[in-house]
Amino acid sequence: MKKIAVILFILVTSWAYSTANAQKIAVTDGDILAFQGIEKLNVSYDFSDFAVGKFKHEQEYIDKKKKDYNEDEAGKGDTWEENWHADKENVYEPKFVELFNIIMLSKGTGIEAGSFPDAEYTLILKTTFMEPGFNVGISSKDASINTEAYLVKTGDEANHLVSITLTKVPGNGLFFGEYDSAQRIGQAYATAGEKLALYIAKKAF
Repeated sequence: MKKIAVILFILVTSWAYSTANAQKIAVTDGDILAFQGIEKLNVSYDFSDFAVGKFKHEQEYIDKKKKDYNEDEAGKGDTWEENWHADKENVYEPKFVELFNIIMLSKGTGIEAGSFPDAEYTLILKTTFMEPGFNVGISSKDASINTEAYLVKTGDEANHLVSITLTKVPGNGLFFGEYDSAQRIGQAYATAGEKLALYIAKKAF
């Protein structure tokens, strides 16, 4: 019960925050009704090419941060790079799917998302932009992400049954880990999961 109460608090607060911050979600191609009838939904994540802050490509951001950290302390930048990549699988992906499933369950859609490689359908979440944000005590900036979500037949990733864009999805750091970029960014992925599921439930069911 305690965990459910915490999750509900996060949902309500993140909803109020994101509503005030110009977040946008829209179908850009295909028919959202394609989600109807799906029970098991495989989810895959595409971090292959996205901008980070003022950098057009993730690798440029990594190179700069790694260099700066290594100049500060030998090996610190290498450790930071390892953690940067690990956070995608260990933090961002679980937070997205957890909130997505909470909403899908609460709305009675019958959809359960997760790592189901044998499922008939796959949702591809492609990150196109990431703002890590920062918090140095006297100054802070919230994290945010832009993503594209594609529903496809598993094994036919080039054929998008429906494409949905989510822009300016906030990770506000209001709860815990606000000094930790992984938690700030992770909250943005949790919000993306929540908002995408709410949108699908409203438009397709």
